[in-house]
Amino acid sequence: MFPFGHDPDRPAQPLSDEQTRAQVIDPAKQIAKIAGLQNVSGVFGWESCNDQGDPPFRGRVDVSFDVPAGTDPNSYFEQIAATMVGHGWSDGPPPGKRPFGRVIHTGGVMAIIGRSSGTLKAGSVELSGECRNMGDHRHDGKWYDVTGQLLQG
Repeated sequence: MFPFGHDPDRPAQPLSDEQTRAQVIDPAKQIAKIAGLQNVSGVFGWESCNDQGDPPFRGRVDVSFDVPAGTDPNSYFEQIAATMVGHGWSDGPPPGKRPFGRVIHTGGVMAIIGRSSGTLKAGSVELSGECRNMGDHRHDGKWYDVTGQLLQG
């Protein structure tokens, strides 16, 4: 499996743990700020890019937020995507990807905007980075709260 944006003829350099976190946390902060998301919270976790749970890994941030009262959620998700496209993100998924939901991407990061599952908040953005971290995160099954980082200016 090749991470999106990856040219198999030119191997991509591995990302450090810090680079992997920044690759998804920084765009999550950008979406929260530019789109003006309300009551934002977020978690970071590691995802294996294969079904054996082995390297490579990618970073993932799940952002939850409130949909403004009286607003149609689907229209609001479209508005978020349009706002981010207006700020340099690309509309739709990266080439070769077919995720479900409203998708935008930038660089090596894909964001899926939609209804939240499992929280009290109505909206979510799931950000997935590139499969370029070769660290052993097989036992890092924990999600880390990054809400404070998302709220930083």
